[in-house]
Amino acid sequence: MLFRSVLEPTVVVRGAVPDGIVAYAREKLVLALRMSRAPVLAAELRIDRHADPARAGAVHVEMTLDLDGIVVRARASAPEPSAAVDDAVDRLERRIETVMHRDQDRMLRHRDTRSWHHEDRVVPRRRGFPRPADERELVRRKSFAVQAESIEDALFDLERLDHDFFLFEHDVTGGDAVVFRAGDGRYGLILTRPAPEAVAAVGIELIGGPTPAELPVDEARALLDASGAPFVFFTDPDTARGGVVYRRDDGHDGLVIPG
Repeated sequence: MLFRSVLEPTVVVRGAVPDGIVAYAREKLVLALRMSRAPVLAAELRIDRHADPARAGAVHVEMTLDLDGIVVRARASAPEPSAAVDDAVDRLERRIETVMHRDQDRMLRHRDTRSWHHEDRVVPRRRGFPRPADERELVRRKSFAVQAESIEDALFDLERLDHDFFLFEHDVTGGDAVVFRAGDGRYGLILTRPAPEAVAAVGIELIGGPTPAELPVDEARALLDASGAPFVFFTDPDTARGGVVYRRDDGHDGLVIPG
């Protein structure tokens, strides 16, 4: 029997969002909670509407759940509020299903690589605020991966958190690594230390990326600007650990370091 949650979601609204849309999003989220067989310990709904409705992806919706200690997140952006809500709920339901059927998905991954892809449909991300370079601050946070894990587990974490990339410590080599969305339902992997057998054991094709260069954080940020890439994976010469810089939705630079 499915776990029927009566939890009241926390709702955070920024910008001019009609009350009807907030109520619609909350109702859709509460219905999605019923898919979980695990207790829902927390649920949060965030709706952010940009002041300029002509801007692509003007409405951003983010839904986050704590399913008995496992964080699940879904994000979506669209010019119309109802479309953003529907896309976010659709993504959230697939992620709840992923968590609930993880063991089955693990078997399918090795039997049929096509069965494992949960995000074959391309979903546009919110464009970040075009903040001038001289106004950008560096916002630091630690990776959600607080202990070494396999490539397979890192891909699972990438999916459940609805991230575009995920920094982790590889459990075989002990080196820092990144898995990322490579587009068209494919995934990418960058390792600081080669592990061909561990990569082959995942059972799906993983797109490679450039070997992370040894760079101070400031130079990694400069490379992010110059390259136009969604993120830059680098090795910090002071710590000998991997890090990722990326452009946040608020226009500032984000820095992810090992948890």
